[in-house]
Amino acid sequence: MVRPKINIAVVEDNGMARILLRNHLIQMGYSNVICYSHGRELKKDLKVRQFDLILMDFHLGDHKNGVEVIQELNREKLLKHTTSLIFVTSDRLPLIIGQIVDIHPDDLVIKPYTIRILEKTIANTLKIRKHVMPVLAFMDEKNWEAALEKLEKIAASNTLPKSRTSLLKIRARLLLKLGRFDEATALYENVLKNAANVIWAKWGVIHSQYLAGKIQISEDLLKDMLGAHLTNDKACEWLARICIGRKEYEEAEEYIDLIKESSLSMTAAKLKSYVYQLQNKMDKAIDLLERKRLNAKDIREKYAEFSLELARCYLTIAESKQANERANPLRVARYLIGNAGRKYLEENLAIKRDYMNILAAILENDQDKAAALLDEVDQKDFNSADVPTMTDAIKAWIGVGDELRAAQILFDCEEKMHETEDLTDKTISSVVIAQQEEELGERRPRALKFNKQGLHLHNQQQYQESVDYFYQAYLLFPKEAAFGLNLLQALLESNLAEYKKAKTLRLFNELDKRELSNDNRKRLNDIGRRISANKEQFIIEGEEQNNQWEAIS
Repeated sequence: MVRPKINIAVVEDNGMARILLRNHLIQMGYSNVICYSHGRELKKDLKVRQFDLILMDFHLGDHKNGVEVIQELNREKLLKHTTSLIFVTSDRLPLIIGQIVDIHPDDLVIKPYTIRILEKTIANTLKIRKHVMPVLAFMDEKNWEAALEKLEKIAASNTLPKSRTSLLKIRARLLLKLGRFDEATALYENVLKNAANVIWAKWGVIHSQYLAGKIQISEDLLKDMLGAHLTNDKACEWLARICIGRKEYEEAEEYIDLIKESSLSMTAAKLKSYVYQLQNKMDKAIDLLERKRLNAKDIREKYAEFSLELARCYLTIAESKQANERANPLRVARYLIGNAGRKYLEENLAIKRDYMNILAAILENDQDKAAALLDEVDQKDFNSADVPTMTDAIKAWIGVGDELRAAQILFDCEEKMHETEDLTDKTISSVVIAQQEEELGERRPRALKFNKQGLHLHNQQQYQESVDYFYQAYLLFPKEAAFGLNLLQALLESNLAEYKKAKTLRLFNELDKRELSNDNRKRLNDIGRRISANKEQFIIEGEEQNNQWEAIS
């Protein structure tokens, strides 16, 4: 049978099973099949190509398991909504099945399977995918409103009754994206009225209530899910996050202690480590990470990641000591950083390793080495770095005296945290950002410092050089109209239509809508007249120019 051109990725560590699965797919008429032995290979390819369907094994030998691979791909925005996912596993343990179900694959195939079952599963998945493809395409573009509108039209037509559950799940996700939390809650509750034990709907109610700010309702529902095989660990992790948000660290520790240490995921283990550190129990954090590291010695990526997390603990200890007392923790940190290796490090871990080496050099008071290493790492792609690594970078740039660069990275940290969908990652990010902001000090004094530096450059007619300082001041404290006006004037003097995420016309309109003092209003009007005299210079292709010029007349 000749099938439509479908690009399929198979991720399976067993060579024979991989070949057999590929042969089965070719016999079914799928000719575009690429096989991978582990997630790193797939991740590398996803940066340059996309697949219509991924068949993912759970156990991947001495590499991260399939669930961890998918979580990482989602974290780095490499997995599109238009890519379908089918998990394949021989494991029937509730713990494993629960982990797979939690990442919402399109389907699950249990080994041993027959060719007929596999063929039917793939055909059904691709049929539903084709049915909702216009919706998924809008979701890839982050056009949530258009996606929901299209989905409702498809649902109303009811041309594929088998897609009903998929449509409900997608609709709920879109409602959450659009901030329509009460509607999402009602959808999930309606599903539970018809079938009280639908796990995805139970989690959906908790999630939507949590996002709506109804934390107590979420907490009560989570407590009802404690003790059950499929839900206990996730409920404990969620309750721990809620407690951290309230700074109830002892209670957070109690909840996360209810998860068996062997069952802690990578992110849950990191969360537990931070819970200990927030209570000044660094010894417990180190013991936990050391045990997890040793237990992961046969899984290369995990071993490297735990080694680096442990190294960060020793760097933190070194930071807290006087210069003449740092030798021992720095020696251990250096050993762990080196022990993470080079050969098997993914890009995000390689960057993490680089910044830890830079921090170690700064703590050793070797500024020349730190500056040289920073020049090297600055050439690499920083997009794959997680928030804890970004806070390491902040410390590194401050250590060599570049507070401006550090401030920009801190702002980027906050943006990355807001974009993060994994709630445990988001909690860890909020913890390390709060720690970093506490070290750097209050926002307004920092903004005033950057503004002062910008004014000094501006007075010397170094307009382009002043833009970055005014930009940082405005990012840190946008409520201060003077910071926005200074940035706007610097953009005007430099003839810049945009700088990083600041757009001249949009900034003008934002400031124009504010209540300004008489002096600031007069200054804004003067800037507006000067912009109007050279409109074409500040138009950005693709922007809504009518809206941009609404205030400039």
